[in-house]
Amino acid sequence: MNIPFGVKISGLGSAVPPKIIKNSDLESLFETNSEWIESRTGILERRICEFSAEKPDSLDLSIKAAKQALGNTSPEELDLIIVATSTPDYLYPSTACRLQSALGAKNILAFDLSAACSGFVFALMTASQFIQLGTAKKVLIVGVDIHSRFMDWTDRSTAILFGDGAGAALIERTSAENNQLLSHSLHSDGSGACELYLKSVGGQFPNGKIQKPVETVFMNGKKIYQFAVKAIPDILANITGNIDLKTENIDYLICHQANQRILDSVAEKLNWPKEKCLSNIAKYGNTSAASIPLAWHEYKDQIENNSLLALVGFGAGLTWGGILWRWKQF
Repeated sequence: MNIPFGVKISGLGSAVPPKIIKNSDLESLFETNSEWIESRTGILERRICEFSAEKPDSLDLSIKAAKQALGNTSPEELDLIIVATSTPDYLYPSTACRLQSALGAKNILAFDLSAACSGFVFALMTASQFIQLGTAKKVLIVGVDIHSRFMDWTDRSTAILFGDGAGAALIERTSAENNQLLSHSLHSDGSGACELYLKSVGGQFPNGKIQKPVETVFMNGKKIYQFAVKAIPDILANITGNIDLKTENIDYLICHQANQRILDSVAEKLNWPKEKCLSNIAKYGNTSAASIPLAWHEYKDQIENNSLLALVGFGAGLTWGGILWRWKQF
């Protein structure tokens, strides 16, 4: 299909809270040790938002990441803001609307997108389609999640995995000939919803003692692992096959940072060197919708100009998807 416009990336940013939780800090919470966590996840530490009015929340992290991505671009030049998050500070208004106000972006569309750890990939495609159809010129995308507030800190299987953070990208209209978005493939399968979820439950109508049930993240780790190691190679085959390329033509994979063992397994399946699968999970853990833009921002100066990037997300829903992107330094 011919498109009237292309998209290009013109800014990246990220933000993490200052509080560092090392593996050794978790030893007092449940039976574990740093070496056990590292061997099974590749994680050494993660960043956590301490729970108080003065500490960072989703909006604070979003603002910091967004300002980095915007650079010298005025927020008033934006046409759209999309925030990918599953752990907003408020059920409503949306984090995107609050970010719009905080940045001073006047009279534009702003909304949240919920697709768990696939959120940034889904948001990037949504934003790109606004641009390619001519209804937007500049779009700010933010992926942000604070899972630390929804963890069962007595459950070793989930508590060791997650960290908090935000990542942002500014994308703009360009000519169709200079389009950096080469191919995409997005999917969802609600039959797998039971494998990874976080319920939203408010306070119940008072009947005697008021009770406010607390819900925490549930994950069937084995099932999610099996899903990921199959879905990622399939997605890579799809997005390269769409334009008559092969997976070996990909220069770098920026995948959702869920578990280092998943990345290593994918590299082994594809006969890739591990260095091709960019990873910063050791420092940040699983930051959900923030993980891809956070890693992209961190590695942007090390990625050679004109490299072929594969951005792949997977997570609750089940959702998964990939984008093939031609990297151009900005």
